Amino acid sequence: MSETIRGKPVAEDTLPEPDQLPLTPDELKKRDLENFGAFYKAPPADSYADPTTPRLLQPTPSPLQPQSPFLKPPTAPAGPRGPHGELPGQRLNIEPAILNTAAGSADEIHTAFTKPAAALETPAKAAATAMAGWESEYALRAAHKQWEIQAGTVAGWLAHIAESLRAGARDHTKTDTAIEEAFRGVKPRRSLLEGF
Repeated sequence: MSETIRGKPVAEDTLPEPDQLPLTPDELKKRDLENFGAFYKAPPADSYADPTTPRLLQPTPSPLQPQSPFLKPPTAPAGPRGPHGELPGQRLNIEPAILNTAAGSADEIHTAFTKPAAALETPAKAAATAMAGWESEYALRAAHKQWEIQAGTVAGWLAHIAESLRAGARDHTKTDTAIEEAFRGVKPRRSLLEGF
């Protein structure tokens, strides 16, 4: 058993994956939030919420005080709609099998990454032990600890991506099934023009 990182024991062939993943530097930069990265965490794998959307406090309206017009929920933008009421470009249909295949690929990458990344512990400890008493020993130990934290975050993201893809496949199937169930009891009405 290796030492602990962030309070979790780490075996020689595993990496410490964080409890809650940070947003990626690219995501923070895209949203101009580089200085606030510590305040934003990735949502759970089965969530479709944007973690950077500000959450306004919604006070319960008092019967004596009218609701503020500034606290109204956001509305969809105006503009042309498709035949099902969706905004242009919002229709995306991916088969669940494709999402599950992609999740399997993410799992394979996770396995291929974590084993070699975790295998650096033995050589790092041997090098640090060989440099005992030198400042290089402490630098090697600190560098290896940082490596495990960063590599564990990468491994955590790979696992998160795989689970997100699986959740998308499950939700997609649930949605199709729910729609099918909703229409199961509906009987088509015959047209009065039928037969003319």
